[in-house]
Amino acid sequence: MGTITPQMKNIAVNDKFGNSGIKKQQGSTVIRYDSLELTGQTQLRFFEESNNRNFPLSNTGADGNKLGVGNSMVVERIYLTVGTFNPTTNAWTGFDETNITTPIQLLAAEFGFSIANSEVIKNVPVLSWISAFNKSAENALNSNYEFDTQIIIPPLLEFVATLRLQNYTAPTERTWVRLTIEGSGAIIAPKTTF
Repeated sequence: MGTITPQMKNIAVNDKFGNSGIKKQQGSTVIRYDSLELTGQTQLRFFEESNNRNFPLSNTGADGNKLGVGNSMVVERIYLTVGTFNPTTNAWTGFDETNITTPIQLLAAEFGFSIANSEVIKNVPVLSWISAFNKSAENALNSNYEFDTQIIIPPLLEFVATLRLQNYTAPTERTWVRLTIEGSGAIIAPKTTF
């Protein structure tokens, strides 16, 4: 048996759900992100109600935490970024893509992911994402994490990513955490594919 590519797994999983048209959609790189403010809460639920957060806090649009008809995604990589955001001007005033240890100890957090209320990734320590412990890291600044098992998000099923944090004091400056998921996928192609 040959190597199964992310695209092949995407098609197979969607076929299992009765979405046989996914193989006829446009193949694409899909990147979704969502940002939540650190206010002292010990659990961040990314993508939940993200349709209420517009660019530049989230790029999910009106679909929120669902992919639209004909869209599907393979979650291959994930990473966190921390920044200060001004809701009045709707602009990031600072963004730090390399130091996820500030303003709180994000490295002590645990990550989880669920699709249609089914947990598909559980209790992954964020500490595994930094270069010292990340098997996929190619340099000292690499803090994106590549999963051993790629998770498929089919169309129209709600997905939520959770980050469980230790107790902390909310930062005095309005600070947000952005979670980004990336991978190959399918986007609707009503006429033709390229």
